[in-house]
Amino acid sequence: MSLETKKSSTSDIVIRAKGTTLHFSLREFIVVTGLNCYSNKDDFLFDEDFSNKTIDRYFDGDRYIQKRKLFAAVTEKIWGDENDEYALKFANLYFIHAFLLSSVDTFIIPRLHFDLVESDRYRDYSWVSIAYEELAKSLNKKLKPTGKFYILHGMPLAIQIWLYECCSDVPRTIAFKVDSQISRLLN
Repeated sequence: MSLETKKSSTSDIVIRAKGTTLHFSLREFIVVTGLNCYSNKDDFLFDEDFSNKTIDRYFDGDRYIQKRKLFAAVTEKIWGDENDEYALKFANLYFIHAFLLSSVDTFIIPRLHFDLVESDRYRDYSWVSIAYEELAKSLNKKLKPTGKFYILHGMPLAIQIWLYECCSDVPRTIAFKVDSQISRLLN
């Protein structure tokens, strides 16, 4: 099946598949992911003159921390066996950057993300706008009819789920169900 983005923006992703046009907007993204969309980013300001314990303790106070350094820290469990508090903080940072905001390894993690996790306010932050915007930008750049391989940023699982769900109502030339023994999401 050939998919390509057409006239997409960061506010609406338009996908053409065998003559059928599908629209994936921020609204669909929110419904699929269940992420918080109500908080105001301006309510999450931190004074960067104050140190961040996680950065100071595990990244030598570095000003810029690459995503690959975070992933290596998680792989090596640098917090130790008896430190559940930091294990949870690293798990949350890893989830945010491996799943919600997936992208290439050289990406610098904003200090804000460390501060949100350190303050335990990451649950209230509106990750949806960042994840959707990254997904839309990467789709617009990469998904073309001639392309074979591409890496999607943001939260690509959301569009995979949406495509699966919406493809149950498209012509059989695009997709069709093989069996109905289990729920649609698992079928």
